[in-house]
Amino acid sequence: MAQHADIKSAGPAPISKRDIQTEIDNEWTSLLKIFDGLRAVTTPGTDEPIKKSPTRQERAGVEGLGVPGPPHPISQVIEEAYTIFDYRLRLNDPSCFEFIPSSSSQLAWLADVLVSAFNANAAGSFTAAVPWAVENALVGWLASKVHFPPTAGGIFTSGGSMANMMAIAIARDTKIRPSEFPKATMYVSDQTHFCLSKAVKVLGFQEHQIKTVTSDSSYRMNIESLRTQVIQDRDNGMCPFLVVASFGCTVTGAIDSIEKIAEVAYNESLWLHVDGAYGASAALSRSRPEIATELEGADSIAWDGHKWLFQTYGCGMLLVREKCRLLSSFQVQSSHIDYLAQNDSEPELYDMGLELTRPARAMSLWFTLRTLGIDRVGALIDHGIDLAEMVQGEVKQLPGWEILTPATLAIINFRYRPGRCTEEQLNKVNSEVSQRLMASNTAAIMTVKLRGKVALRMCCINTRIGCRDVKRLVYVLNNTARSALEDMVLGDSI
Repeated sequence: MAQHADIKSAGPAPISKRDIQTEIDNEWTSLLKIFDGLRAVTTPGTDEPIKKSPTRQERAGVEGLGVPGPPHPISQVIEEAYTIFDYRLRLNDPSCFEFIPSSSSQLAWLADVLVSAFNANAAGSFTAAVPWAVENALVGWLASKVHFPPTAGGIFTSGGSMANMMAIAIARDTKIRPSEFPKATMYVSDQTHFCLSKAVKVLGFQEHQIKTVTSDSSYRMNIESLRTQVIQDRDNGMCPFLVVASFGCTVTGAIDSIEKIAEVAYNESLWLHVDGAYGASAALSRSRPEIATELEGADSIAWDGHKWLFQTYGCGMLLVREKCRLLSSFQVQSSHIDYLAQNDSEPELYDMGLELTRPARAMSLWFTLRTLGIDRVGALIDHGIDLAEMVQGEVKQLPGWEILTPATLAIINFRYRPGRCTEEQLNKVNSEVSQRLMASNTAAIMTVKLRGKVALRMCCINTRIGCRDVKRLVYVLNNTARSALEDMVLGDSI
Protein backbone atom coordinates (compact mmCIF):
# COMPACT_ATOMS: atom_id res chain seq x y z
CA MET A 1 0.00 0.00 0.00
CA ALA A 2 2.78 2.40 0.96
CA GLN A 3 4.72 1.44 -2.14
CA HIS A 4 1.66 2.05 -4.31
CA ALA A 5 1.13 5.49 -2.71
CA ASP A 6 4.77 6.41 -3.38
CA ILE A 7 4.38 5.50 -7.04
CA LYS A 8 1.21 7.57 -7.39
CA SER A 9 2.80 10.61 -5.80
CA ALA A 10 5.95 10.49 -7.91
CA GLY A 11 6.52 13.13 -10.58
CA PRO A 12 5.12 16.65 -10.95
CA ALA A 13 1.78 17.51 -9.40
CA PRO A 14 -1.11 17.52 -11.90
CA ILE A 15 -2.52 20.88 -12.96
CA SER A 16 -5.75 21.47 -11.13
CA LYS A 17 -8.86 22.15 -13.17
CA ARG A 18 -9.95 24.29 -10.26
CA ASP A 19 -6.95 26.59 -10.86
CA ILE A 20 -7.90 27.00 -14.52
CA GLN A 21 -11.53 27.62 -13.62
CA THR A 22 -10.51 30.19 -11.00
CA GLU A 23 -8.49 32.08 -13.60
CA ILE A 24 -11.46 32.11 -15.97
CA ASP A 25 -13.80 33.23 -13.17
CA ASN A 26 -11.47 36.08 -12.24
CA GLU A 27 -11.31 37.25 -15.86
CA TRP A 28 -14.97 36.64 -16.69
CA THR A 29 -16.14 40.27 -16.67
CA SER A 30 -13.41 41.30 -19.07
CA LEU A 31 -13.91 38.16 -21.14
CA LEU A 32 -17.51 39.17 -21.81
CA LYS A 33 -16.15 42.23 -23.57
CA ILE A 34 -14.75 39.92 -26.24
CA PHE A 35 -18.18 39.96 -27.86
CA ASP A 36 -17.94 43.72 -28.36
CA GLY A 37 -14.59 43.25 -30.07
CA LEU A 38 -15.84 40.40 -32.22
CA ARG A 39 -18.79 42.48 -33.40
CA ALA A 40 -16.28 44.99 -34.76
CA VAL A 41 -14.20 42.22 -36.33
CA THR A 42 -17.18 40.89 -38.27
CA THR A 43 -18.09 44.36 -39.55
CA PRO A 44 -14.72 45.92 -40.41
CA GLY A 45 -14.66 49.68 -40.91
CA THR A 46 -13.27 51.63 -43.84
CA ASP A 47 -10.26 52.66 -41.74
CA GLU A 48 -9.02 49.06 -41.67
CA PRO A 49 -6.90 47.64 -44.50
CA ILE A 50 -8.73 45.23 -46.78
CA LYS A 51 -5.56 43.18 -46.78
CA LYS A 52 -2.76 43.40 -44.25
CA SER A 53 0.46 41.57 -45.02
CA PRO A 54 3.29 41.31 -42.49
CA THR A 55 6.81 42.51 -43.12
CA ARG A 56 9.51 39.88 -42.77
CA GLN A 57 10.28 41.16 -39.29
CA GLU A 58 6.60 41.19 -38.24
CA ARG A 59 6.11 37.68 -39.56
CA ALA A 60 9.11 36.41 -37.61
CA GLY A 61 7.72 37.98 -34.43
CA VAL A 62 4.23 36.57 -34.94
CA GLU A 63 5.53 33.12 -35.84
CA GLY A 64 7.29 33.09 -32.48
CA LEU A 65 3.87 33.08 -30.84
CA GLY A 66 3.19 29.70 -32.40
CA VAL A 67 5.29 27.96 -29.74
CA PRO A 68 3.12 27.75 -26.58
CA GLY A 69 5.83 27.83 -23.91
CA PRO A 70 4.95 28.55 -20.24
CA PRO A 71 1.49 29.68 -19.05
CA HIS A 72 0.27 33.11 -20.10
CA PRO A 73 -2.65 35.20 -18.82
CA ILE A 74 -5.87 34.73 -20.77
CA SER A 75 -6.07 38.44 -21.57
CA GLN A 76 -2.59 38.39 -23.09
CA VAL A 77 -3.35 35.37 -25.25
CA ILE A 78 -6.52 37.03 -26.52
CA GLU A 79 -4.48 40.08 -27.54
CA GLU A 80 -2.00 37.80 -29.27
CA ALA A 81 -4.85 36.14 -31.16
CA TYR A 82 -6.02 39.55 -32.36
CA THR A 83 -2.48 40.30 -33.52
CA ILE A 84 -2.25 37.04 -35.43
CA PHE A 85 -5.63 37.41 -37.15
CA ASP A 86 -4.95 41.05 -38.02
CA TYR A 87 -2.71 39.89 -40.88
CA ARG A 88 -5.27 38.63 -43.36
CA LEU A 89 -7.36 39.45 -46.39
CA ARG A 90 -10.59 40.75 -44.88
CA LEU A 91 -12.98 38.77 -47.03
CA ASN A 92 -15.84 40.16 -44.97
CA ASP A 93 -14.92 43.75 -45.83
CA PRO A 94 -17.76 45.33 -47.85
CA SER A 95 -15.16 46.50 -50.39
CA CYS A 96 -13.85 42.98 -50.96
CA PHE A 97 -15.16 41.34 -54.12
CA GLU A 98 -12.41 38.74 -54.51
CA PHE A 99 -12.85 34.94 -54.54
CA ILE A 100 -16.24 34.20 -52.96
CA PRO A 101 -16.23 36.87 -50.25
CA SER A 102 -17.22 35.95 -46.74
CA SER A 103 -20.54 37.54 -45.97
CA SER A 104 -21.02 35.59 -42.76
CA SER A 105 -23.73 36.92 -40.49
CA GLN A 106 -22.97 37.80 -36.89
CA LEU A 107 -25.66 35.24 -36.15
CA ALA A 108 -23.42 32.56 -37.64
CA TRP A 109 -20.47 33.05 -35.31
CA LEU A 110 -22.82 33.49 -32.39
CA ALA A 111 -24.25 30.10 -33.28
CA ASP A 112 -20.69 28.75 -33.55
CA VAL A 113 -20.14 29.85 -29.95
CA LEU A 114 -23.21 27.87 -28.89
CA VAL A 115 -22.14 24.83 -30.89
CA SER A 116 -18.62 24.95 -29.43
CA ALA A 117 -19.85 25.50 -25.89
CA PHE A 118 -22.19 22.52 -25.93
CA ASN A 119 -19.60 20.54 -27.92
CA ALA A 120 -22.09 17.81 -28.81
CA ASN A 121 -20.70 14.90 -30.79
CA ALA A 122 -23.11 14.86 -33.73
CA ALA A 123 -22.01 11.44 -34.94
CA GLY A 124 -25.40 9.94 -34.26
CA SER A 125 -28.54 9.67 -32.20
CA PHE A 126 -26.91 8.20 -29.10
CA THR A 127 -24.54 11.13 -28.50
CA ALA A 128 -26.73 13.97 -29.79
CA ALA A 129 -30.27 12.78 -30.37
CA VAL A 130 -31.96 16.10 -31.06
CA PRO A 131 -29.10 17.82 -32.97
CA TRP A 132 -29.06 14.62 -35.04
CA ALA A 133 -32.80 14.97 -35.66
CA VAL A 134 -32.45 18.68 -36.54
CA GLU A 135 -29.70 17.90 -39.07
CA ASN A 136 -31.86 15.27 -40.73
CA ALA A 137 -34.85 17.62 -40.83
CA LEU A 138 -32.80 20.52 -42.21
CA VAL A 139 -31.20 18.31 -44.86
CA GLY A 140 -34.67 17.13 -45.89
CA TRP A 141 -35.92 20.71 -46.17
CA LEU A 142 -32.89 21.83 -48.20
CA ALA A 143 -33.31 18.80 -50.49
CA SER A 144 -36.91 19.84 -51.14
CA LYS A 145 -35.70 23.29 -52.19
CA VAL A 146 -33.67 21.73 -55.02
CA HIS A 147 -36.71 19.63 -55.94
CA PHE A 148 -35.32 16.30 -54.80
CA PRO A 149 -37.85 13.54 -54.01
CA PRO A 150 -38.74 12.37 -50.47
CA THR A 151 -36.17 9.57 -50.84
CA ALA A 152 -33.40 12.18 -50.73
CA GLY A 153 -30.96 12.62 -47.90
CA GLY A 154 -27.61 14.12 -47.11
CA ILE A 155 -25.10 15.16 -44.52
CA PHE A 156 -23.27 18.29 -43.41
CA THR A 157 -19.56 18.38 -44.24
CA SER A 158 -16.64 20.73 -43.73
CA GLY A 159 -17.21 22.22 -47.18
CA GLY A 160 -17.65 21.67 -50.90
CA SER A 161 -14.28 19.95 -51.34
CA MET A 162 -15.30 17.15 -48.98
CA ALA A 163 -18.84 17.00 -50.38
CA ASN A 164 -17.51 16.70 -53.95
CA MET A 165 -15.08 13.95 -52.98
CA MET A 166 -17.83 11.98 -51.25
CA ALA A 167 -20.05 12.35 -54.31
CA ILE A 168 -17.35 10.94 -56.59
CA ALA A 169 -16.97 7.95 -54.24
CA ILE A 170 -20.73 7.34 -54.34
CA ALA A 171 -20.78 7.60 -58.15
CA ARG A 172 -17.91 5.11 -58.37
CA ASP A 173 -19.59 2.62 -56.06
CA THR A 174 -22.95 2.97 -57.83
CA LYS A 175 -21.89 2.91 -61.47
CA ILE A 176 -18.82 0.67 -61.83
CA ARG A 177 -17.34 -2.52 -60.42
CA PRO A 178 -13.92 -2.58 -58.69
CA SER A 179 -12.45 -4.43 -61.66
CA GLU A 180 -13.44 -1.48 -63.86
CA PHE A 181 -11.73 1.19 -61.74
CA PRO A 182 -8.55 1.32 -63.92
CA LYS A 183 -10.69 2.05 -67.02
CA ALA A 184 -13.11 4.43 -65.31
CA THR A 185 -13.55 7.89 -66.81
CA MET A 186 -15.28 10.99 -65.48
CA TYR A 187 -16.15 14.23 -67.22
CA VAL A 188 -15.72 17.84 -66.11
CA SER A 189 -15.66 21.10 -68.04
CA ASP A 190 -12.70 23.43 -68.44
CA GLN A 191 -14.47 25.70 -65.92
CA THR A 192 -14.87 23.07 -63.18
CA HIS A 193 -13.36 23.94 -59.80
CA PHE A 194 -9.94 22.37 -59.22
CA CYS A 195 -11.07 20.76 -55.95
CA LEU A 196 -12.58 18.01 -58.13
CA SER A 197 -9.12 17.14 -59.47
CA LYS A 198 -7.79 16.91 -55.92
CA ALA A 199 -10.70 14.66 -54.91
CA VAL A 200 -10.12 12.33 -57.86
CA LYS A 201 -6.43 12.05 -56.95
CA VAL A 202 -7.23 11.23 -53.31
CA LEU A 203 -9.67 8.51 -54.42
CA GLY A 204 -6.92 6.76 -56.36
CA PHE A 205 -7.81 7.66 -59.93
CA GLN A 206 -5.17 8.81 -62.40
CA GLU A 207 -5.05 12.18 -64.11
CA HIS A 208 -5.82 10.67 -67.53
CA GLN A 209 -9.12 9.35 -66.18
CA ILE A 210 -10.45 12.90 -65.87
CA LYS A 211 -11.77 14.03 -69.24
CA THR A 212 -12.05 17.79 -69.71
CA VAL A 213 -14.95 18.92 -71.88
CA THR A 214 -14.68 22.30 -73.58
CA SER A 215 -17.07 25.07 -72.60
CA ASP A 216 -19.07 27.18 -75.03
CA SER A 217 -18.95 30.95 -75.54
CA SER A 218 -20.95 31.39 -72.31
CA TYR A 219 -18.46 29.25 -70.33
CA ARG A 220 -20.98 26.42 -69.99
CA MET A 221 -20.17 22.79 -70.67
CA ASN A 222 -20.53 21.98 -74.36
CA ILE A 223 -23.19 19.27 -74.49
CA GLU A 224 -22.29 17.84 -77.92
CA SER A 225 -18.62 17.63 -76.93
CA LEU A 226 -19.62 15.77 -73.78
CA ARG A 227 -21.82 13.31 -75.65
CA THR A 228 -19.19 12.67 -78.31
CA GLN A 229 -16.39 12.16 -75.80
CA VAL A 230 -18.39 9.70 -73.68
CA ILE A 231 -19.33 7.60 -76.71
CA GLN A 232 -15.75 7.59 -78.01
CA ASP A 233 -14.34 6.56 -74.64
CA ARG A 234 -16.85 3.73 -74.31
CA ASP A 235 -16.03 2.52 -77.84
CA ASN A 236 -12.35 2.54 -76.82
CA GLY A 237 -13.02 0.18 -73.93
CA MET A 238 -13.22 2.76 -71.15
CA CYS A 239 -15.91 2.83 -68.44
CA PRO A 240 -17.57 6.27 -68.24
CA PHE A 241 -19.35 6.63 -64.91
CA LEU A 242 -19.60 10.29 -63.83
CA VAL A 243 -20.20 13.77 -65.20
CA VAL A 244 -19.82 16.85 -63.00
CA ALA A 245 -21.85 19.94 -63.85
CA SER A 246 -21.35 23.35 -62.28
CA PHE A 247 -24.11 25.48 -60.82
CA GLY A 248 -22.32 28.78 -60.36
CA CYS A 249 -18.75 28.54 -61.66
CA THR A 250 -16.34 30.34 -59.34
CA VAL A 251 -14.89 32.55 -62.08
CA THR A 252 -17.96 33.50 -64.09
CA GLY A 253 -20.99 32.37 -62.10
CA ALA A 254 -22.01 30.35 -65.16
CA ILE A 255 -24.64 27.65 -64.81
CA ASP A 256 -24.21 24.54 -66.93
CA SER A 257 -27.27 23.29 -68.80
CA ILE A 258 -28.08 20.67 -66.20
CA GLU A 259 -31.25 19.50 -67.94
CA LYS A 260 -29.35 18.65 -71.14
CA ILE A 261 -26.43 17.12 -69.23
CA ALA A 262 -28.94 15.02 -67.27
CA GLU A 263 -30.27 13.69 -70.58
CA VAL A 264 -26.77 12.61 -71.62
CA ALA A 265 -26.18 11.12 -68.18
CA TYR A 266 -29.42 9.12 -68.36
CA ASN A 267 -28.76 7.81 -71.88
CA GLU A 268 -25.15 6.88 -71.06
CA SER A 269 -25.80 5.58 -67.54
CA LEU A 270 -23.63 8.21 -65.85
CA TRP A 271 -23.96 9.61 -62.36
CA LEU A 272 -24.69 13.35 -62.56
CA HIS A 273 -23.12 15.32 -59.75
CA VAL A 274 -23.61 19.08 -59.53
CA ASP A 275 -21.01 21.25 -57.86
CA GLY A 276 -23.35 23.87 -56.45
CA ALA A 277 -21.02 24.84 -53.62
CA TYR A 278 -21.53 28.49 -54.50
CA GLY A 279 -24.66 28.72 -56.63
CA ALA A 280 -27.06 26.22 -55.05
CA SER A 281 -28.05 28.86 -52.49
CA ALA A 282 -29.98 30.55 -55.30
CA ALA A 283 -32.60 27.86 -54.64
CA LEU A 284 -33.63 29.97 -51.64
CA SER A 285 -33.96 33.18 -53.68
CA ARG A 286 -37.20 34.98 -52.91
CA SER A 287 -37.69 36.60 -56.34
CA ARG A 288 -35.90 34.14 -58.64
CA PRO A 289 -36.48 30.61 -57.29
CA GLU A 290 -36.85 29.32 -60.86
CA ILE A 291 -33.08 29.70 -61.30
CA ALA A 292 -32.53 26.45 -59.47
CA THR A 293 -35.29 24.29 -60.96
CA GLU A 294 -32.85 22.30 -63.12
CA LEU A 295 -31.07 21.02 -60.01
CA GLU A 296 -33.77 18.37 -59.72
CA GLY A 297 -32.03 16.46 -62.51
CA ALA A 298 -28.94 15.80 -60.41
CA ASP A 299 -28.07 12.60 -58.57
CA SER A 300 -26.08 14.55 -55.99
CA ILE A 301 -25.31 18.17 -55.15
CA ALA A 302 -22.50 19.82 -53.20
CA TRP A 303 -23.65 22.97 -51.41
CA ASP A 304 -21.72 25.36 -49.16
CA GLY A 305 -23.45 27.27 -46.41
CA HIS A 306 -20.28 29.30 -45.85
CA LYS A 307 -20.45 30.81 -49.31
CA TRP A 308 -23.93 32.26 -49.88
CA LEU A 309 -25.90 31.27 -46.79
CA PHE A 310 -23.89 33.67 -44.62
CA GLN A 311 -22.14 31.07 -42.47
CA THR A 312 -18.59 30.96 -41.15
CA TYR A 313 -16.13 28.63 -42.84
CA GLY A 314 -16.70 24.93 -42.24
CA CYS A 315 -20.36 24.62 -43.27
CA GLY A 316 -20.90 22.42 -46.32
CA MET A 317 -23.47 19.85 -47.39
CA LEU A 318 -23.82 16.88 -49.66
CA LEU A 319 -27.35 16.11 -50.87
CA VAL A 320 -28.20 12.90 -52.74
CA ARG A 321 -31.38 11.95 -54.56
CA GLU A 322 -31.40 8.54 -52.87
CA LYS A 323 -30.27 8.53 -49.25
CA CYS A 324 -29.42 4.83 -49.44
CA ARG A 325 -26.46 5.68 -51.70
CA LEU A 326 -24.68 7.31 -48.77
CA LEU A 327 -25.04 4.13 -46.76
CA SER A 328 -23.83 1.94 -49.61
CA SER A 329 -20.55 3.86 -49.78
CA PHE A 330 -19.85 4.79 -46.17
CA GLN A 331 -21.58 2.33 -43.83
CA VAL A 332 -19.40 -0.27 -42.20
CA GLN A 333 -20.15 -2.76 -39.44
CA SER A 334 -18.60 -2.08 -36.07
CA SER A 335 -19.31 -3.93 -32.83
CA HIS A 336 -17.75 -0.92 -31.11
CA ILE A 337 -20.58 1.46 -31.99
CA ASP A 338 -23.45 -0.18 -33.90
CA TYR A 339 -25.19 -1.29 -30.72
CA LEU A 340 -25.63 2.39 -29.79
CA ALA A 341 -28.02 3.13 -32.66
CA GLN A 342 -31.21 4.60 -31.19
CA ASN A 343 -33.50 4.70 -34.21
CA ASP A 344 -34.01 1.80 -36.59
CA SER A 345 -36.00 3.91 -39.07
CA GLU A 346 -33.27 6.50 -39.69
CA PRO A 347 -29.59 5.76 -40.42
CA GLU A 348 -26.91 7.16 -38.14
CA LEU A 349 -24.87 10.07 -39.46
CA TYR A 350 -21.61 8.21 -38.86
CA ASP A 351 -22.86 5.68 -41.45
CA MET A 352 -23.56 8.39 -44.03
CA GLY A 353 -20.15 10.04 -44.31
CA LEU A 354 -16.45 9.82 -43.56
CA GLU A 355 -16.42 11.47 -40.15
CA LEU A 356 -17.17 9.72 -36.89
CA THR A 357 -16.65 12.34 -34.20
CA ARG A 358 -18.06 15.51 -35.75
CA PRO A 359 -19.40 18.89 -34.61
CA ALA A 360 -23.07 19.80 -34.86
CA ARG A 361 -22.44 21.89 -38.01
CA ALA A 362 -26.08 21.93 -38.99
CA MET A 363 -26.99 23.82 -35.83
CA SER A 364 -25.12 26.96 -36.94
CA LEU A 365 -27.02 27.15 -40.22
CA TRP A 366 -30.25 26.24 -38.44
CA PHE A 367 -29.68 29.12 -36.00
CA THR A 368 -29.27 31.65 -38.83
CA LEU A 369 -32.25 30.39 -40.85
CA ARG A 370 -34.43 30.14 -37.75
CA THR A 371 -33.57 33.68 -36.63
CA LEU A 372 -33.79 35.44 -39.98
CA GLY A 373 -36.63 33.47 -41.50
CA ILE A 374 -36.59 32.14 -45.03
CA ASP A 375 -37.96 35.31 -46.64
CA ARG A 376 -35.18 37.48 -45.26
CA VAL A 377 -32.54 34.94 -46.27
CA GLY A 378 -34.03 34.89 -49.77
CA ALA A 379 -33.96 38.69 -49.91
CA LEU A 380 -30.28 38.72 -48.89
CA ILE A 381 -29.47 36.31 -51.71
CA ASP A 382 -31.42 38.49 -54.15
CA HIS A 383 -29.45 41.50 -52.93
CA GLY A 384 -26.21 40.07 -54.32
CA ILE A 385 -27.80 39.22 -57.67
CA ASP A 386 -29.26 42.73 -57.90
CA LEU A 387 -25.92 44.39 -57.09
CA ALA A 388 -24.06 42.51 -59.82
CA GLU A 389 -26.74 43.47 -62.32
CA MET A 390 -26.37 47.08 -61.19
CA VAL A 391 -22.61 46.92 -61.71
CA GLN A 392 -23.29 45.64 -65.21
CA GLY A 393 -25.69 48.50 -65.92
CA GLU A 394 -23.25 51.12 -64.63
CA VAL A 395 -20.27 49.70 -66.53
CA LYS A 396 -22.26 49.52 -69.77
CA GLN A 397 -22.87 53.25 -69.61
CA LEU A 398 -19.15 54.06 -69.53
CA PRO A 399 -17.24 54.53 -72.78
CA GLY A 400 -14.28 52.22 -73.23
CA TRP A 401 -15.54 49.39 -71.04
CA GLU A 402 -16.52 45.86 -72.06
CA ILE A 403 -18.62 43.22 -70.32
CA LEU A 404 -16.88 39.85 -70.78
CA THR A 405 -19.40 37.72 -68.89
CA PRO A 406 -22.82 39.10 -67.92
CA ALA A 407 -23.94 39.25 -64.29
CA THR A 408 -24.81 35.70 -63.28
CA LEU A 409 -25.45 34.60 -59.70
CA ALA A 410 -23.95 37.85 -58.36
CA ILE A 411 -20.68 37.45 -60.35
CA ILE A 412 -19.64 39.67 -63.24
CA ASN A 413 -16.47 40.00 -65.35
CA PHE A 414 -15.58 43.12 -67.31
CA ARG A 415 -12.53 45.05 -68.48
CA TYR A 416 -11.37 48.48 -69.49
CA ARG A 417 -10.99 48.47 -73.26
CA PRO A 418 -10.08 51.86 -74.68
CA GLY A 419 -9.34 52.13 -78.39
CA ARG A 420 -5.94 51.62 -80.00
CA CYS A 421 -4.60 49.17 -77.42
CA THR A 422 -3.18 45.74 -78.09
CA GLU A 423 -4.43 42.76 -76.09
CA GLU A 424 -1.15 42.75 -74.22
CA GLN A 425 -1.62 46.41 -73.27
CA LEU A 426 -5.22 45.80 -72.25
CA ASN A 427 -4.14 42.93 -69.99
CA LYS A 428 -1.50 45.14 -68.46
CA VAL A 429 -3.75 48.12 -67.78
CA ASN A 430 -6.53 46.00 -66.24
CA SER A 431 -4.04 44.23 -63.98
CA GLU A 432 -2.76 47.64 -62.92
CA VAL A 433 -6.31 48.81 -62.10
CA SER A 434 -6.76 45.86 -59.73
CA GLN A 435 -3.42 46.53 -58.04
CA ARG A 436 -4.07 50.25 -57.62
CA LEU A 437 -7.50 49.68 -56.09
CA MET A 438 -5.97 47.34 -53.52
CA ALA A 439 -2.98 49.59 -52.85
CA SER A 440 -5.27 52.55 -52.17
CA ASN A 441 -7.51 50.39 -49.95
CA THR A 442 -10.42 51.24 -52.22
CA ALA A 443 -11.53 47.75 -53.17
CA ALA A 444 -10.30 44.19 -53.63
CA ILE A 445 -11.26 43.21 -57.18
CA MET A 446 -9.34 40.24 -58.47
CA THR A 447 -8.25 39.67 -62.04
CA VAL A 448 -8.96 36.45 -63.90
CA LYS A 449 -8.00 35.32 -67.38
CA LEU A 450 -10.87 34.52 -69.71
CA ARG A 451 -9.50 32.98 -72.89
CA GLY A 452 -6.41 35.12 -72.78
CA LYS A 453 -8.15 38.33 -71.70
CA VAL A 454 -7.46 39.76 -68.24
CA ALA A 455 -10.81 40.61 -66.67
CA LEU A 456 -11.82 42.43 -63.51
CA ARG A 457 -14.07 40.04 -61.60
CA MET A 458 -16.54 41.07 -58.91
CA CYS A 459 -18.54 38.78 -56.65
CA CYS A 460 -21.19 40.99 -55.04
CA ILE A 461 -22.67 38.89 -52.23
CA ASN A 462 -21.64 41.07 -49.27
CA THR A 463 -24.84 42.22 -47.62
CA ARG A 464 -23.29 45.44 -46.25
CA ILE A 465 -22.93 47.19 -49.59
CA GLY A 466 -25.72 49.05 -51.36
CA CYS A 467 -26.60 50.82 -54.59
CA ARG A 468 -24.74 54.02 -53.70
CA ASP A 469 -21.61 52.06 -52.86
CA VAL A 470 -21.71 50.30 -56.23
CA LYS A 471 -22.17 53.52 -58.19
CA ARG A 472 -19.35 55.21 -56.31
CA LEU A 473 -17.06 52.22 -56.88
CA VAL A 474 -17.71 52.15 -60.63
CA TYR A 475 -16.93 55.86 -60.76
CA VAL A 476 -13.60 55.27 -58.99
CA LEU A 477 -12.92 52.27 -61.23
CA ASN A 478 -13.30 54.40 -64.33
CA ASN A 479 -11.01 57.14 -63.02
CA THR A 480 -8.41 54.60 -61.91
CA ALA A 481 -8.45 52.91 -65.31
CA ARG A 482 -8.06 56.19 -67.19
CA SER A 483 -5.18 57.17 -64.92
CA ALA A 484 -3.49 53.80 -65.38
CA LEU A 485 -3.83 54.06 -69.17
CA GLU A 486 -2.41 57.58 -69.15
CA ASP A 487 0.60 56.41 -67.13
CA MET A 488 1.08 53.51 -69.52
CA VAL A 489 1.09 55.81 -72.52
CA LEU A 490 3.56 58.12 -70.82
CA GLY A 491 5.64 55.15 -69.72
CA ASP A 492 5.57 56.27 -66.07
CA SER A 493 4.43 53.14 -64.28
CA ILE A 494 3.42 50.33 -66.57
